[in-house]
Order: sequence, then C-alpha cells, then structure tokens
Amino acid sequence: MVPKVSVNSLKPGMKLAKPVMNESGMILLGEGTELTETHIERLQNMTIGSVAVVGNAQPRKSKTEMLSELDARFRKTEAEPYMPIIKRVFKEHIEELCR
Repeated sequence: MVPKVSVNSLKPGMKLAKPVMNESGMILLGEGTELTETHIERLQNMTIGSVAVVGNAQPRKSKTEMLSELDARFRKTEAEPYMPIIKRVFKEHIEELCR
C-alpha cells in the first residue's frame, strides 16, 4: 500500500508515488516528481488533501503522542498476564517508526 501524506505534512525531497490530478483529471505533478517548496506551497493552496508518496511517510503523530496513547490504551489491562508483553511489542514498533 502506498502511503498518503497530508499536503500540510509534505517535506521537500519526498517523491510522488502517483500523479497528482485536479478535479477534472488533469495531471498537475507526475509520478516520481521530487517535491520542492514551491510544489508543496502550490498543493497547499489547492483543494488537494493528500498525495501518495514513495517510501516511508512520517507518522501523523509525534512519538510522544503515540506513546501517551499507548499508555492510556493499556492502563486498564496491565494486570492481565500478556498485556505488558503486547504493550512492549507496540512500544518497540513505535520506536522503530520514529527512527
């Protein structure tokens, strides 16, 4: 699955995995285009919400936010036998995502 990134989260140097088209189907930026500040500013000024990018997209939430949510979700179940192990696996996954 190709990751989609909000136009507000795009960074210069990201490459498009699919062409970006307007409402009438006209290609605005082709597949493989390496985004520049100018491209990003123009996309942000249009009605385009997100675009498909090549490779790993940055998570939408910060590492701190994700870890806080993880703690909150497991707070009531930590006494269960396997829940700390499952929580640790998710924590390791979050750490890996944020490298």
